[in-house]
Amino acid sequence: MSSRPEDHFSADYAAARARFLRAAERRAARMWTFPLERRGPDGEELAVDVAYVGPSDPLGLLVVSSGLHGVEGFAGSAIQHQLLAAQLDGLALARTTGLLLVHALNPFGFAAVRRVNENNVDLNRNFLRHPDEHVANADYDRLEAALNPERLDDTADREARAILRGFANEHGPRRLQEVVTAGQYRHPRGVQFGGASAEASNHIARRIIREHVRASRLAWVDVHTGLGAWADFVMLTSAGPDDPVVQRGLAWYGGATQSIGAGEAVTPACHGAADLGLAGEFATDTTVTFFAQEFGTYDTTRVFWAMRADNWLHHHGDPESEQGRAIKGELLEVFRPLDPAWRRGVLDGGARVIRQACAGLAAG
Repeated sequence: MSSRPEDHFSADYAAARARFLRAAERRAARMWTFPLERRGPDGEELAVDVAYVGPSDPLGLLVVSSGLHGVEGFAGSAIQHQLLAAQLDGLALARTTGLLLVHALNPFGFAAVRRVNENNVDLNRNFLRHPDEHVANADYDRLEAALNPERLDDTADREARAILRGFANEHGPRRLQEVVTAGQYRHPRGVQFGGASAEASNHIARRIIREHVRASRLAWVDVHTGLGAWADFVMLTSAGPDDPVVQRGLAWYGGATQSIGAGEAVTPACHGAADLGLAGEFATDTTVTFFAQEFGTYDTTRVFWAMRADNWLHHHGDPESEQGRAIKGELLEVFRPLDPAWRRGVLDGGARVIRQACAGLAAG
């Protein structure tokens, strides 16, 4: 199986989408397209594309999705392309098991090189009942000026670092990470905004499940980047440590399995996460094993500072300026490093988890 990064990683969303569609067509996959009303930065069509290979009435189903956090879609798209182009022939996929690939759940963020969508919404904070389940985040409110500055320069950064360092000294670094990560619903121009209502990609994801997910056993792998050890991965679930999902994860994915609900994962819990928010869309008799595969890049401080700068750029800066290009370059680097060894690690790790998920489905 080829794992050369250049065979599977694409330069931008348009190239990734074209590559995915060609590979799916070569596999004679059944395909569906869910376009967004919004166009891309260059006027291109933006869409969530779905490809299915397998029996018409599967007992088991493996779903691999990419790009819920737009700029993180480069890794997920590469894994999906490798699966179609190089891995599928040697994959021990039972005859009664189907494969469903969901490409670019956040196509705008993928195309615009942003983690959030066209409305500045972090989609993995959007899968809840609006506004009934909006949770207050008072500490975020107090830190908003440091997290979402109107100026981005050395002086403003020093002031912000002092404020955030003071909070961490008083409440602990983990609490600061919780405040930033949990999601917030009061500041539409801020970071980790969960939205005021269900976003288009939220509706599309639910529609895909209702229309194309029919199986008694389902494994879902949603690919992400940015947290954890360099080029390695963990398998994250919002479920608590005693949940059967976690037990299946340990059986399938071993030590890579992390329960966010247990409080010891690489990320704290967040509101409106996709795995919990989509749970009600599956048939009641479907056993669902939903995990996010998270590939590590740089330390969390660098990753957050890149997200913060990109948020400032979107609301206050000039993307065509030297500063704007540097900010975009840094955002790309922290979520899609150029290092070929990192990219090989992603392809190898993605292929391994797909094999493990297939084995888990086959075991029942």
